[in-house]
Amino acid sequence: MLSITISTIAVTLSLVSLFISRRKDQRDVFLKLHELLISPDLQNGRRVLFELHARAGRIEDLSEPDYASANRALAALDAAGLYCHKKYVSEKEILDLWAPSLTRMKYAAGSFLQHRDAFWPGIPTWPYYRRLADNAEQHLRSQGIDIEQFVAPIPARPPSPSDPA
Repeated sequence: MLSITISTIAVTLSLVSLFISRRKDQRDVFLKLHELLISPDLQNGRRVLFELHARAGRIEDLSEPDYASANRALAALDAAGLYCHKKYVSEKEILDLWAPSLTRMKYAAGSFLQHRDAFWPGIPTWPYYRRLADNAEQHLRSQGIDIEQFVAPIPARPPSPSDPA
C-alpha cells in the first residue's frame, strides 16, 4: 500500500513539473517571438506596407530592400501564426498584444499578398498569418472595437518642426 501511495505522489509531482516546464517554455517562446516582431527590421517591413497602402502604391515600385523587408515582416507574422496553430504560444496572448497591428496589417498588406499569391495560383501565401489576422480582427470585434479605423490607410506622418519648410 505504501508503494502505491509513493508511486502516486511521484506521478503527480512529475505531471506538475511537466506542466510548469511546458508553461515556462511557452512563455520563453512568446517572449522571443515578441522580441523578433518588434525588431527594427520587421518594424520597417510593416512600415513599408503601411506606406504602400497609404499612397495606393504599386508593389513593382518598391525598392529591392523594401520588398525584402516587407516580405520578411509577413513571413515572421506567418511564423507567429504557425506557433499559435501548433500551440507553441497562446494565441490569446498574441492577440492581446498584437490584434490592432495584425488587423491593420491585414488591410495594408492586401495588395502585397495578392502579388505573392500570383506566384503560386491556388496556394495562398502565408496561410497562418492570414488565419491569425482574421482571428485578430474577430478578437477586436468581440471587444466592441470599430474595425473601420484599421481598414483606412494610415495618414502620412505630420511634418515635424525640424523639417525644412
